[in-house]
Amino acid sequence: MIIIDNTMSINNVLKTCKSGDTIFLKEGIYNEKVNIFNDNIKIVGENAENTIIRNNDYFHKILNDGNEANTFRTYTCLITGDNVSLSNLTIENTSLPSSKYGQAVALHVCGNNFKCDNVILKSAQDTLFTGPLQQDLIERYTGFLLKEQLKPEKTTQIYKNCKIYGDTDFIFGSSQALFINCDIISIGKGYLSAPAHSKDMKYGYLFYKCNLISEGNSDGTYLARPWRDYGCAAFIDCNVGKHIDSKGFNKWDGTNRDKTARFYEYSENVDLSNREKWINILNKDEANLYVEDFLNMIEYKNED
Repeated sequence: MIIIDNTMSINNVLKTCKSGDTIFLKEGIYNEKVNIFNDNIKIVGENAENTIIRNNDYFHKILNDGNEANTFRTYTCLITGDNVSLSNLTIENTSLPSSKYGQAVALHVCGNNFKCDNVILKSAQDTLFTGPLQQDLIERYTGFLLKEQLKPEKTTQIYKNCKIYGDTDFIFGSSQALFINCDIISIGKGYLSAPAHSKDMKYGYLFYKCNLISEGNSDGTYLARPWRDYGCAAFIDCNVGKHIDSKGFNKWDGTNRDKTARFYEYSENVDLSNREKWINILNKDEANLYVEDFLNMIEYKNED
């Protein structure tokens, strides 16, 4: 195990890491934009609330190359390596509010088999990007983004016991991602998720046994809207706060994605009678089968 404190650079330590290494971050604030290109490593914080990786890039900020950051260069932490895990720390983009700064990613992940346990992700718009980028965006941003960000391979990602803060599309992308026992916290009116999965992907996001919470004025928030035509998200056995609009979902205004998006919901404790008619409302047996198949697909193992 490699133990570091906030007088040291995480990026410098990562340059010397080998496959299988664990980096332990002592409590403190690490003001650094972190790039994790390594495969097969773990980063563990001493305490989720007090071990903080922090940066403040945002969409229109001019970076060192003289260009605006754009959404996909605003991240505080970028993970492109496979088989990476994070636990017991906070990753924060401090460019708030979104009405002033726009897109400001905290965590950007396009590595496969990523695991995130007891991690706090904080921003407003576009807090968490679950890659990969779609092919048209790879072509658009070749030569602009880091080559490591342009991996086209599909990914699976697991977020367990996490707290994710944001307002607009604050969980977005095309990974097949599980969110289990997480607090999804709206800090303003918007959209919890913006999935962008391709037609050939059977599953997209699964929010399972999550708490959907409001902090601030977030009444009228939607569970999801499809960033791309076949975006897929399921909300099963979640505790849904009163800030969620009774229609639940949005087709993405100005599109016909209600014809193609794949959204699912099941709850024994929420009135779903006013949900959009194009949403798939599951019964208990259907919900159980959906969860079982999804967990098998991503090879999820409950280690509690």
